[in-house]
Amino acid sequence: MSASVNDSLDFDIHWRARAFERAADGVLDLVVVGGGITGAGVAREAALRGLKTLVVDKGDFASGTSSRSSKLIHGGLRYLAQGDIGLVRESARERAVLRRLAPHLAKPLEMLIPTASLAGRLKMQAGLWGFEKLAGDQGAEHYQVLDRAETLRVEPGLKSTRLAGCVIFQEFLTDDARLVLENIQSAARLGALTVNYAEVTGIESDAAGLRVSLLDGFGQGSLVVRTHALVNAAGPWFDRVRGFGAPESAPMVQLTRGIHLVVPFDKLPARHSVVLKSPDGRSTFVVPRGKLVYIGTTDTLYEGAPEEPGVSSADAAYLLESVAGTFEVSPCAADIVGTWSGVRPLLRQDGKAPSEISRRDELMVGSGPVVAIAGGKLTTYRRMAERVCVEVCRLIGHEPEGGVNSADAPLAGGSSEQQEAARAALKPLADVSLDARLWSSYGLAARAMVEAIHADASLAQPVAGLGELIQAEVEHYVKHEMATSLDDVLRRRSRLAMYDTRSAIDAAPAVASVLGVMLGWDEARCRREAETATSLWSSELAAVRAA
Repeated sequence: MSASVNDSLDFDIHWRARAFERAADGVLDLVVVGGGITGAGVAREAALRGLKTLVVDKGDFASGTSSRSSKLIHGGLRYLAQGDIGLVRESARERAVLRRLAPHLAKPLEMLIPTASLAGRLKMQAGLWGFEKLAGDQGAEHYQVLDRAETLRVEPGLKSTRLAGCVIFQEFLTDDARLVLENIQSAARLGALTVNYAEVTGIESDAAGLRVSLLDGFGQGSLVVRTHALVNAAGPWFDRVRGFGAPESAPMVQLTRGIHLVVPFDKLPARHSVVLKSPDGRSTFVVPRGKLVYIGTTDTLYEGAPEEPGVSSADAAYLLESVAGTFEVSPCAADIVGTWSGVRPLLRQDGKAPSEISRRDELMVGSGPVVAIAGGKLTTYRRMAERVCVEVCRLIGHEPEGGVNSADAPLAGGSSEQQEAARAALKPLADVSLDARLWSSYGLAARAMVEAIHADASLAQPVAGLGELIQAEVEHYVKHEMATSLDDVLRRRSRLAMYDTRSAIDAAPAVASVLGVMLGWDEARCRREAETATSLWSSELAAVRAA
């Protein structure tokens, strides 16, 4: 495994099988446990430094927390009120870095915060002034301060009672699961071995460092890999992985559950992303996304299994009540068309309310060559990964050749300049809206899909009547994004099962049949894939619609 870039990587189930087998050859420099945003970022940083790296996840890449966030790359304005200036500065500047690395995954989004008094408006203005100073030249567009009349002109759906005005500032919208995937792909192109559905079942000391036991989730057996170092980036499963080396240790991570609701735009016609003040004083968001709007998130203590934390009618009622307190016309439970839930792995701070627990990360070095990273937030993942890899290199005595600056190395989807050049060199599709959607969603990866559609127009046909999923995309997911299940395709590679759960449920059997042809499934497997996925999605949708 070298640090040379492979731009033509076939990233499919066969590549995965070979990577799993190759992991047992020789001694690795690093095994990264966890294929969420932190582990993906660490794998990329390690590969950039020339480390022989393996990253594994017990499920799909980003199948935990990192596909179930509020999809916001934000500077952490609320942390300024908590006095965490360092976190705010780092967050604000990392937004600008991500805009360079993956502009299609950091789209500008205007955030509007209504204020109930002149004093409140002045306080918010002072906070934003401080925020821009901390961001420095890396900051986004300047904020605006509007009075009551101007606020109602730009966001007419707001309740006019107790409205003194608003502030508007810029944050960024992302596709969290795709951000993880592009970091994983970038690591693979640099020589890293990346394997989803491979669970760590044991970690033991070895003369060469560590012996890590892995179980193949596809039933192809188990193997033991040897490595000089290991990074625990398992997120919600942090304590489980930590327990292999310290079985009697007290839990370090506290899980909190967050849910989101999706409604049609005509039921909540928000022009901006609006920050709501919930009845208990917490902030939640309304975020427009084309013909849909999503609302989130809750923040409640959670003690169950992290895999599928589920939703509840009480969670949904809490979010709907927040919206009703801010908008003149607000949706009801029957209007909900989509939902998702996930858990945040926060550093345990007993006695604090979930919303008060710090989002800072903590880096720990164990008794063996193990580096553990817990906490943190999506926006600052690259800096977290950078700090982890500096520590790993120190532990194993590795000196990277030349300077390493991941802030200047675009992700797999390319920089703005690379995307513009690729798009200019290719004839656009006759369907201009589809052409725009593909480039906006996939960056450089859109090139292969557009070329394929030019060669075979049938690849532009929607799959199972789904407006935002065409045949070329499904083929791309399987051949170049290691999608291996219906859930991979409908909840993470596309986001249809989250944003339009009802439509995804209806289309699941047909999509499973398309996947079956590509992956060699028989009818029973296709039926099982559809039934397993839709059972979960249906129960969650029913729960929130009962609010």
